Amino acid sequence: MTPVPGPVPLLPAAGAPAAARAETAARSVRRLFGGRALGVPGTLLGAPALPRPASRRAPWHYWWQAHLLDALVDAGRRALAAGDRPAARAAARDGHRLLRGITLRSGGRVDRNSYYDDMAWLLLAVGRLAGLDRELGDRPGLDCLDAGAALLARLERGHTGDLGGGVFWNDAHDYKNTASSAPAALAFVRTHRPERADAVLTWLDAVLWDPERRVYLDGVRLVAAGSGTEVTRLDRGLHSYNAGPVLGAMLELADAPGTGPARRRELLERAGAVVEGAAGAFAREHAGAPVLATHGGGDGGLFTGILARYLADAAGHPGLDGRARTAAAGLVAATAEALWAGRREFDPAVDFADPGAGGSGETVAIFSPDPFRPADEAQRPGVPVELSTQVQAWTVLEAAARSAER
Repeated sequence: MTPVPGPVPLLPAAGAPAAARAETAARSVRRLFGGRALGVPGTLLGAPALPRPASRRAPWHYWWQAHLLDALVDAGRRALAAGDRPAARAAARDGHRLLRGITLRSGGRVDRNSYYDDMAWLLLAVGRLAGLDRELGDRPGLDCLDAGAALLARLERGHTGDLGGGVFWNDAHDYKNTASSAPAALAFVRTHRPERADAVLTWLDAVLWDPERRVYLDGVRLVAAGSGTEVTRLDRGLHSYNAGPVLGAMLELADAPGTGPARRRELLERAGAVVEGAAGAFAREHAGAPVLATHGGGDGGLFTGILARYLADAAGHPGLDGRARTAAAGLVAATAEALWAGRREFDPAVDFADPGAGGSGETVAIFSPDPFRPADEAQRPGVPVELSTQVQAWTVLEAAARSAER
């Protein structure tokens, strides 16, 4: 992949405002990981790791790219809020290039994917990209409209009455889980299908909610079927990112036209409980504040960023209990602070794996995959830096910047 050209400015000082920190992450990820998809001009795709794999057949991770697109939209909206329309347009332009890259790398169709959760994540990001276009005074691109229609049709096919409701995880249709149902519910709210969204959330509450820990369990699997009787097994695993889109779906459905006062109260009360559960299950004390734990690399490298995105939304929602809003804001701010403090700076012209390498003055940042350990310790020299962990840090820093604006 050919790196995206463009200078990366010097990093802000340690006490830099939250927006400047988010911009550092944005520029670093684009500089270090961005390139053309299969060498095609007018496209963008995030390399899965740094150093970049030499083979074009290396895994490219569809859903990582969806969250990269979401982060680009975050950067565009942040720039627009600051009055920097050229920067916002540049982010939107990169977003459309990335959508073209995802489409190309998927074989020409964004819905050529076996996993409903992957497609739900991309649908959410595509919808936000179209929203950024509108905020800039432009019509949403046909690429957004076509991708959105195709992805929504696939999601609707994954939402069935089997196993009592919810959305299947993949096209094997033998497992329904929070990972697919939660982002699908949020997508249904945003595409003006509140009844579908409500049905999915009701199923999640009935089947996968753990009221003692205030978390959603992973899913329910169809083990066997015969003579009209389904045999199922509950997967009691906990994954932090599951809490994020459930929280987002509840908040947005509570505000949707047609949601009655009683149901709105129920949704906001449950959203507050989800925040409380996230603080208890997925955070621990660090430097005197609760910080969200992360989950290593690979797909887990995105989990905490996803949760932080929706905690930032909760922190700014006026309908939530004040304690829940304060807790959500605190989790985001402390996690962002820990990631920022543990970053490694280096000159992109030299070997990033050498902590002692000098530089010419231009620097970029690598963020630790673990907020409790600095990058120089957690990211061992010689081990590739994964895109997922860097998009996660970027997402957390954007979430902190949004919270700081309120």
